[in-house]
Amino acid sequence: MPLSLHEALQKPRILRDLQLNPKTFKFREAVELKIAGESSAFMNFRPDPFMKGRSIMGGPVGKLVTYFAKALNFTWYPVRPADGTFGSKMSNGSWSGVMGLVNRGEADMGYGPLLMSLERSEGVDFGDTLMFFNFKVMSGRGSPELNPWGFLYPLTPMVWLGLFAALVAVWLALVLLVNHALRSTWFDRVVRQFTTCLRVLLRQDLPKGFSHGREMALVGSWMMVTMIVIMGYSSTLVSLLAARNIPQPIQSLADLIQSDNVVILKPDSGSTTSILSSTSGIYKELGDLRHVNRMAFIKSKDRDTALNTLVRGGHHSFYDVDFSLSELISDDFSKLGRCDFYLSRESSLARPASVGVTPGSPILPALNHRIHDVLAAGLFDYWLAQAIRNSTICRKAPNTITVRAPLSLKVCWGMFTVWAVGLLLALLTFSLEIVAANVVKGRAPPSSENLE
Repeated sequence: MPLSLHEALQKPRILRDLQLNPKTFKFREAVELKIAGESSAFMNFRPDPFMKGRSIMGGPVGKLVTYFAKALNFTWYPVRPADGTFGSKMSNGSWSGVMGLVNRGEADMGYGPLLMSLERSEGVDFGDTLMFFNFKVMSGRGSPELNPWGFLYPLTPMVWLGLFAALVAVWLALVLLVNHALRSTWFDRVVRQFTTCLRVLLRQDLPKGFSHGREMALVGSWMMVTMIVIMGYSSTLVSLLAARNIPQPIQSLADLIQSDNVVILKPDSGSTTSILSSTSGIYKELGDLRHVNRMAFIKSKDRDTALNTLVRGGHHSFYDVDFSLSELISDDFSKLGRCDFYLSRESSLARPASVGVTPGSPILPALNHRIHDVLAAGLFDYWLAQAIRNSTICRKAPNTITVRAPLSLKVCWGMFTVWAVGLLLALLTFSLEIVAANVVKGRAPPSSENLE
């Protein structure tokens, strides 16, 4: 029958050896430890086929505990909190979740890794930093969209402006160079030359009104410029119409707060406690979302269901450790073969995390030496990378994709809007011409025939 950690530490020889030689210490007798944890991206649980009522811990943390067990020569089995949380301090001063099991001595060590904070250090003794948590926002990728004003994008605003300036310059030059001996009014000549320049730009036929070489040279140069620009515009427009943009608007915590999405947090976790207790800054703004029904609390074991029913729809977002969110994206890609989610570019709430032991436990120095060994060898980073092999695929997923589909009215309404505005302007101009003609005709002096 193996000894518990409490029983082993009651033996003076073991305690003395542990205190004097923490770097090389190993248990010389059979000792069995209880390791507290809860299902997350860092650890998973499955039933133990040989021990009824017990489970086996897997994942990066499971490998870490196995390494510690071999280094210190102990056996172990996992225990899980009844409330399924990592724990926070309650109003009566006690602790819930994994923190509570370790604080009360119902478990010898607690793993998450547990987010380290000043408040939590009152409940457990933390080991040296195992890793840093960086929190990000995870949201559902939107459906591919085509901007209805995309027909303006083949040319930059400066090119559009330059093209318009060139049109005006060529028009004014033609007005000055045109043969003034022609029997036409000044207004007719100005309008005729403008329509000529515009017809060249729109690739239409030209009138036979050029009698001088200087006019032909000017129109020919304008024709060459417009041909190059319009051909480039046409080819680029074809490419843009085949492209679809996948919206990813939430790229920071501030974007999440300003959006309409509901924020999903873990209940009774170190990060949630820190957010809800903030009294200023952006984390207070995030915490205030609970007052407007934009905050939900979902346990780790229920995250897969929330992912499919809430986040995939685009109206909810997870705010959690980037590794945990990457693990969710990796698993979803492995199942479906597509990237339906994305992470925000900006990270926040960077905090250290480590293992927690019962307050005053003399095993902590020996554990710290093993933590240093694991980190120096890069083992923990390797175990983390092995757990999310497919996450990098979705991190590099393109924001724009190419599709082959008929153009719908939803895509083309911008072009039809420009066309409709042009028709209205033409109708307005035609109406003004009729009114002006009638006014001029009414003011004209009567002819000699009418006087007779």
